[in-house]
Amino acid sequence: MSSDDPALEQGETGDETKQFLVKCESCSFERSTDGREEATRLGNVHHRETGHEIVAVEVPPSVDPEPE
Repeated sequence: MSSDDPALEQGETGDETKQFLVKCESCSFERSTDGREEATRLGNVHHRETGHEIVAVEVPPSVDPEPE
């Protein structure tokens, strides 16, 4: 299978450039971040510290996330 994106051909998923909004369902915690791994890390840290459940949503490229 061929792709027009050279990064994808090298085995990268492209998730590193995607924007995510990580938000807590139980408190005011909310962060925007680049990449799925960083979103997961932020969510795991918050969950460990508080026991709260978090949600990470991919932000479409046409939507600018709020500044931190």
